[in-house]
Amino acid sequence: MTRRQNRKFNKERHDKDVSKEAFKFPLDIDISDDAGTKSSPPLYSEPEYVRRPERQTKYRASKPSVKRPTRMTISKARQVPSSIHGLKKPERTERDEREIYLEKFKNYNSVIVDKIVRERTERERRKDKQKMKEQQQRAELAALKKKRDAEKANGELVRQKSPAREKKNDTLSVLGTKQEKLREKQQASTGKRIGPNATQPGISMLGNAQAADYKEPNKALSEKIDAAFTKLNVEGRVISYTSNGVIGRYEVKLNRAFRVSNIPRLNAALKEELSLGELRIMSPLIGTSNIGLEVPLENVRPITFRTLFEASSLKLRKSDYKFVIGKTVDDKIFSYELSKAGHVLIYGNQPNYDTNVIDNILLSLLMNHNPNDLKVAIAADNDNYDDYLDIPHSFSSRVSPGDPEALKIFMHELNERSVQFRRAHVRNIQSYNSRVKFESRKATLVIIIDDLSALLQNKNPEAVRSLIQILKQGKPLGMHVIANYATTDSGIRYELLQLLQTKIAFYDADNNTVGGTDELTQGNDALAVIPTSNKPNRISMGAVNKIVKQSVFDHIKHNNR
Repeated sequence: MTRRQNRKFNKERHDKDVSKEAFKFPLDIDISDDAGTKSSPPLYSEPEYVRRPERQTKYRASKPSVKRPTRMTISKARQVPSSIHGLKKPERTERDEREIYLEKFKNYNSVIVDKIVRERTERERRKDKQKMKEQQQRAELAALKKKRDAEKANGELVRQKSPAREKKNDTLSVLGTKQEKLREKQQASTGKRIGPNATQPGISMLGNAQAADYKEPNKALSEKIDAAFTKLNVEGRVISYTSNGVIGRYEVKLNRAFRVSNIPRLNAALKEELSLGELRIMSPLIGTSNIGLEVPLENVRPITFRTLFEASSLKLRKSDYKFVIGKTVDDKIFSYELSKAGHVLIYGNQPNYDTNVIDNILLSLLMNHNPNDLKVAIAADNDNYDDYLDIPHSFSSRVSPGDPEALKIFMHELNERSVQFRRAHVRNIQSYNSRVKFESRKATLVIIIDDLSALLQNKNPEAVRSLIQILKQGKPLGMHVIANYATTDSGIRYELLQLLQTKIAFYDADNNTVGGTDELTQGNDALAVIPTSNKPNRISMGAVNKIVKQSVFDHIKHNNR
């Protein structure tokens, strides 16, 4: 560390500097040139010293400028024009984000967009053509008027006017006579409508309704139930009765101290005491703390399709793809929308009643939908559903589930709809039909597979893969599968069972598909599970008469041309 020296006044150095010649003011100095003339010195002259060169720093060339924009630099929202030079736009060397984004769709073709552009171009062309025609007619009228004025000014004879026309054509217009335009509008309004002539089948052709006395209780059985509870030393009595014509339910009020764990023993004891082979206890009933004894009726009152149709919202004749299959035990109509149901599985070996389920679903849809809204396809080995192939709603001819290419036509339709929906930028059939014209709309396709077990057990992996793909992608595209699984010896895989959202199961002793089917009665008795509820509903299926089916088919054939 060096010590700082004290700065003192040096007298000797000061005296030496003072002894030098004093500085002369520039005005007192006479500068003579070579000729001897005196001239005044310039007011300013270049300094005699040389500036020391600047110190060069290392990496000067790579040092960033202060004005260079960085990531944190805030640019102006817009360029402010100068009052003198105006707005000087810099040459764009880089493409903006919008140009790069639009380049992706340079070679992209959309059917809907092309049609809109084509229609708009055609409309503008017609307007331009009409405008040119009007201008030409105005020019001709102006030239004719100018010619007549010139002839009249020269004193020439004016041509005789043509005889007066009829009143209907005497109103001259640039675009034609007004009467002709009015006449064309009247003809267009009174002309015959071009389109399909479709009428819905009437309710009167659905046959007879259900017998009116199906709600009357069996008083003898009600008294026997009260006596059985007294004999079993259980505090309980029958307080109400409901029935749908096939199954009767006796509502029993028990003591609050009765345990739910004793229900299975109570069920076995009541069967033995009442001598009933089939008895099902519902515990507890919805909305109450009571139990219900469900007993099959001896005198069955069949549930007809007309009763189901008239008592449900189907009688409003809406195009909502709602179907009805039967009644619950508490005498309520079981109806559901096909778009929410998705794919339907009918499980159980009940050949006399499983066809009624499919008939109820298809007749419900055919009553309220024309061939432009609904199509039906059949994949079956037997001829139980050949009647649906003769109506205009038929999608194709009947195919066999055992055929290796049984579902090929449906896969082609699935891929075609997927491409068209993607080009239209939609995800479901409702959005697609709301955007396109009537001629381009897609109909809801219902595929009936009569025996799903034959398709799965035929060792046909291609058909199984096609079926799984239809079950995964078909619902939003408007394709629904209704599969009948008749063989209960072999179960269904869990993955395939989850793809079938709505399940209708008949009596099954092994209880493989829906819990509680082992407590049902054999015949027209089933449990239905819908996607919006995990609790199964006990349903008695409606019966469809062949005469009713034939009358509906005849009406559709002759009135849907």
